[in-house]
Amino acid sequence: MGTPIAANYKRSLLSIVEIMQFMTHSSLRLYKKKGSRQPLNRVVEYENTMNENPHRKGVVFVSPCKADLMEGKGYIVTSYEALQEKYGTLTHWTPNTYRGGTYYDFKRRIIKGHERENLKQINVISLDIDTKEVDLYALYLGCEELGLPRPNLLLETPRGFQVFFVLETPFHIHKKQDYKALRVAERLSENMRKALKSYVPVDTGCVPFGFYRIPREDNVLDFYDQPANTSQLLTWSKQYEEKENRNFLRVVYNKNASAIDQTSSDWYRALIRATHIQKGHFGSSRNNALMTLALANYASERPLEEAYDELDQFNSNLYQPLKKGEFERIIRSAYSGKYKGVKRSYVEDLLELWTDGQAQFKGSEGWYKFKKPREERVRSHYEEWEEDIIAYLNTHTSPETPFLEASLSSLAKTFGMSVSTLKEVCRQSSKLKKFTIGRGRGAITKLASRSMLFRSLLMLRKNSILQAQLSFAELLPEPNQFVALQFPTLETELLTHEVDILYRSGASPPDKMTS
Repeated sequence: MGTPIAANYKRSLLSIVEIMQFMTHSSLRLYKKKGSRQPLNRVVEYENTMNENPHRKGVVFVSPCKADLMEGKGYIVTSYEALQEKYGTLTHWTPNTYRGGTYYDFKRRIIKGHERENLKQINVISLDIDTKEVDLYALYLGCEELGLPRPNLLLETPRGFQVFFVLETPFHIHKKQDYKALRVAERLSENMRKALKSYVPVDTGCVPFGFYRIPREDNVLDFYDQPANTSQLLTWSKQYEEKENRNFLRVVYNKNASAIDQTSSDWYRALIRATHIQKGHFGSSRNNALMTLALANYASERPLEEAYDELDQFNSNLYQPLKKGEFERIIRSAYSGKYKGVKRSYVEDLLELWTDGQAQFKGSEGWYKFKKPREERVRSHYEEWEEDIIAYLNTHTSPETPFLEASLSSLAKTFGMSVSTLKEVCRQSSKLKKFTIGRGRGAITKLASRSMLFRSLLMLRKNSILQAQLSFAELLPEPNQFVALQFPTLETELLTHEVDILYRSGASPPDKMTS
């Protein structure tokens, strides 16, 4: 069966303050200058070391709540000892270090000094996702596909999530260099946000190096202790900009495909007249409806401007329209040339849910074939089966019950394919996870999308049900192995059935697990 999964991962216990120390590259003092509770000899020894070290330490700004932050109230923290004492009562901080700080009004704690020109060093690239309606697994897959490193920290916020990439080498900011490093870091941050926005709804207007949520035991969903290579990120950023400049406002049509005017079909007209399409219906949400309509325009070789105008009117007529940024992102994606056309099963699900059911999708499976070599057409065929399976799983599974259970032959029949095809699709897929328990006729196959498994594990962590780091590691593509955070203050609990099944692919779970 090979080496057990558990043998491939090193476990380490990290406290929250150690995570913050990792994020800030030890750029604060270790102990408080005054009032330290550490042994005197240890403080004196540290002060002697500080006197020998020419590198000056910086400060971070913190705030106890968002209301105070909006009024400019907060504290200046110079040491990790102070962070250790206070972080449980704080909600926001600046993970990037400043040269110093003071107060406009000391009595009211109105802080001063958190301007971009006062930054000492930029330690992290941060992303803000201002919604809970997001597939977080898509974020990690997006990083993999774009050639970006794995996020180092994932936090849950009251309204969404925040993501942090810790730089292996911080950007040190110098006035004498006309803040060149600051401009480079801002450009890198902008490019990463723009690139990942095609996978998750990243807030591109958020201040890149300002206040963010402070990590605490109750909001950390994932921690990974391998920092991002700064040099490689800068190379990626340059290549990304070159690619964006080449593709700017360029619409690709396939010259070999015979255009079929789908925009005049019954199903298209029925769907575009629907005004009550809502979010949160997995493959049949308003996002999917807009994407389907946009792909129909693209496959019909309709100019982007005409499609934009008609679909903008469709979006405006919805009871709950999409925001302009999200609307335009979907239109650009549909016209990117990456997709082959609408999918019959998606159209039929949308028609069944949001129309009177009179309109029917006519034609074949719905993919408009390009003239490609035979080998590529076979690969595309497996991708289509994969999408069919994922669409079915999204409808029939949930974070509470992420697995579909049946015999392999029964599952194949459900998906309308042969057993051999199902096996091959699962073997090739990076988005599906299959486990078989038992042998012969009595064997049971459990199938789940990695996205739903990811949501399930995050839900269990949120509910304080501790998870094994191997569970997360199983889900993400290599070489970005997922090492989950373990809290020394939490007690070990038994693994749930959903997590236990992850070991059934060949490795038995240890008797005790920590998280």
